[in-house]
Amino acid sequence: MKEKIKVFFPSVEAGFGHIMTERSIADAFEEKYGDRCEVIRQDFYKSSGNPRMMKFEKDMASQVRLYNRMPWIGYFISAANNVFGSHISTWFVCTFLTPGAYGASKKAMEKISPDVVVSTHWATNYVAKHLKKKPLTVVYVPDCHVNACFRYPADLTMISAKEGYNSAKKRFLRFNKDNFKLVPFAIRKEAFSIENDKVKLRKELGMEEKFTVLVMDGAYGIGLMEKISEEIVKKDLPVNVIAMCGSNKALLDRLSSLKTGKNTNLYAYGFREDILKFIAASDIYFGKSGNGIAEPTFFGNPAIVTHCANYIENRIAQHYINIGNTKKIFLSGECVKFIEDAINGGEEFLRMREAAKNAPPFGSEKTADEIFYAIDKKYGLTRKNA
Repeated sequence: MKEKIKVFFPSVEAGFGHIMTERSIADAFEEKYGDRCEVIRQDFYKSSGNPRMMKFEKDMASQVRLYNRMPWIGYFISAANNVFGSHISTWFVCTFLTPGAYGASKKAMEKISPDVVVSTHWATNYVAKHLKKKPLTVVYVPDCHVNACFRYPADLTMISAKEGYNSAKKRFLRFNKDNFKLVPFAIRKEAFSIENDKVKLRKELGMEEKFTVLVMDGAYGIGLMEKISEEIVKKDLPVNVIAMCGSNKALLDRLSSLKTGKNTNLYAYGFREDILKFIAASDIYFGKSGNGIAEPTFFGNPAIVTHCANYIENRIAQHYINIGNTKKIFLSGECVKFIEDAINGGEEFLRMREAAKNAPPFGSEKTADEIFYAIDKKYGLTRKNA
């Protein structure tokens, strides 16, 4: 019996957005093509058992935290990557950020011996491109533009933002209709199974039926969410506040200890697998920019961006501002004023909520199809329903 093609989906933590999109694409691909391909999923660095590889992922996550605390560093690094270009920037980070991690990563991936590597983070694509046995390399860019490290060569690159797709095709000669595809945003498949009824969801989640605000600053809880939550509690606004603190336990402890008045209900949580239910149950999102804005948009919610850590996040915010459901507000007091206006049915809030309906499509099925078509072209498989 002929061996199945090995399709490797390596997850990387550098902000949760990379993991979420990897999972979404792997789910869609396995559901549709798992009968003809061997799907291999792995937390590539975290589960390796290799101290250098695990440190490399921790070092990348630390950099993300640093950019959120000190955005000028994030903007400087983004600019420097563009100056040095994709080859030098990617080589430098993969080779010198954590000495020894790159060599260990190559050995770990060579042990898997994949025929195809599907990456939502540029680091695993860089490793895959340097294996002795050359796999088909596929990259999904979870951002709205193809930044320098994601421009490192791959056999197939995909992106969901039309402006990023058009810009890259125009500016970079290596992208063409065969190796660069525009696809829907890779949202988690669970989003499609959640009933978008806020009253029912709030009841299911044990919350009172009132206007609900979600505050969330990515996986690490670094941003304005604490100040916004404190000001809402101080004013005792008639709202539910859902504070998603991610892995920031110190923040979770501080928000959990806040004393609320008779009108405000504060629900503080750490990392939640069922976070999509909370997003769907809320009326408005406040938080740092990133591809996590896709989820409130999917559920028809306005989004207020309170923080951009670099040029990449600034462009993501602009993408959703162009859709019309998103606005930047970088001061906690102004955020609370927006909430007060929204509670009273403010025109801007209602306009933004309506604009969310104009968002581009979501889902990973087309992405899975493009991956399989590329596999078919290289390995001669028979396409299903082609």
